[in-house]
Amino acid sequence: MFPPSTVSHLGAEAMHGELADLLALERSGMALGLVALPAAVEDSLYRFNNLPARLAALYAGLDPFDPDEDLLEEAEESAVRLVDQAHQLDEVIDAVYEALAGLPAELVVRRPGEPGGLEVAGRRGALLALKRLAQGDWSAQAVMARVTRTASVALEAREVIVHASGSTHDAALSARAAQVLGRQVDVAGWQGSVTRVT
Repeated sequence: MFPPSTVSHLGAEAMHGELADLLALERSGMALGLVALPAAVEDSLYRFNNLPARLAALYAGLDPFDPDEDLLEEAEESAVRLVDQAHQLDEVIDAVYEALAGLPAELVVRRPGEPGGLEVAGRRGALLALKRLAQGDWSAQAVMARVTRTASVALEAREVIVHASGSTHDAALSARAAQVLGRQVDVAGWQGSVTRVT
């Protein structure tokens, strides 16, 4: 369902920023050492648990054009708890486990184009990290940034990349990627395959 070592399965609507770069590198013949989970994984968590309506209720009194920081801070704990208590569909869990089977035990789970990521051990750790990423979207700061940008607390489900935590800067891969992309980039790699483009 989520094939490893490719991003092409994510669909055209996801192809911007780092994902677009990864797709260009993949199409040029460079190997990708990652698993790209589609936004549908996060979307299923939200929908299966009726989170959009439950989360919206926490922010019912928020004026999107003049957001009250106190309201955001008061709602944060409840919002994060709702996401923490949510359950994923069994078939999604099975598909994620299957997709990650070829990766090593020590992993990084991250949003494309964002710095850092969550370092975890094993497939179970990666699954829990997916929920932690979703929880981060409900911190007071994240909600404020979203409301300021979109005038809404609602969010779109997003893709997630999982790769080996031992990936490091690779000068040779960076040089090849720069030729493909037509600009200077920094590429992290693992066993000769690309795991991150910045």
